Amino acid sequence: MPAQVIITEPARNIVEITTTTNSVAITEQVNTVSVAASTVSGAGGGSTSGVINITNSIGDAVAGESYVAGTSLETIIRDIVAPFFEPTIASIGYNATNSQTSGNDLLVECGLSSTVSAISLTFTSPENLDTNTQVSFLDVSDLTGPFSQNVTVSSFNTPTIISLSPTYTIDTLTTPFPRTFRVTAGFLGNDGAGSVVALQKNFQIFHRHRFYILTSELSTVGNGFGQFLGASTTDEVLSTLDVNPSLQTQSLAVQCNANTANASKFTWIFIAGAGTLGEVAAEVNGRGVADYTDSWQFDNNNGAGFALSKGTATPSYKAYRSNQPGAFDSDITLNIEILH
Repeated sequence: MPAQVIITEPARNIVEITTTTNSVAITEQVNTVSVAASTVSGAGGGSTSGVINITNSIGDAVAGESYVAGTSLETIIRDIVAPFFEPTIASIGYNATNSQTSGNDLLVECGLSSTVSAISLTFTSPENLDTNTQVSFLDVSDLTGPFSQNVTVSSFNTPTIISLSPTYTIDTLTTPFPRTFRVTAGFLGNDGAGSVVALQKNFQIFHRHRFYILTSELSTVGNGFGQFLGASTTDEVLSTLDVNPSLQTQSLAVQCNANTANASKFTWIFIAGAGTLGEVAAEVNGRGVADYTDSWQFDNNNGAGFALSKGTATPSYKAYRSNQPGAFDSDITLNIEILH
């Protein structure tokens, strides 16, 4: 007996799978299934080299169907025990305007309106979700007129894409703010034979100001940040909402390019709000090559900062300019520390 797997649910079912050189036998307390294959090969958990015909149903192993040659034992086991897996909400994605995502987080820009038209949900064991239970979405953080919508889903896939009607327009805020977005679904307890059990998970939507790394032939911000951004010699190296003002320290890895190496252009870093520039280190191909922390000139417009109009928001920025133009070769990665 080269291998034995016993899967037990206390006081209910015992599923035992025993492999020998020439056969696979699957038994369960209530039903008996015998399937035969010419051989079972062993590497990587085992796989069948012949067709397995299913004679009795257990779990998602359905009578009358078969497993083709090369089916892994893991696949067979998962099919048998599938009804005993409770589903979970693993991840979320958004189709939204004026935003970006960072993992499961939706980041929207302060001052601008953002509209979510569709949501993508990834579940574990989606086949065990209850299609008679609607999937609900709720903006928990909006206490005046919170978005709430219930959607009937006829089948759950990986991922499950759900269109919103009407769409979800996120409140426009002028300052950074964390928002909780709750997703609720349901599954049947007692291994699919019981009552509905709620499946709930909270996700985060963050309102953020944008962080910039730019290059420009301009040596000063001059007539304002807005005009600086629109100047013909100004180019974007990085523009992101993925700078979290609630973190004391955060590091960004930024790949330099031909513009940072251009002998006519300075490299600029603009940080909104209370953020300041920490250490700046350079690496090439993963190896540290230089410390550029002292290679920047700080400009805070005599304490007033540089205002930038973004919709209804007017964040104030601090500016950091490289000491010289063409400061960073295109093969350099800058590891930039931001302090709050």
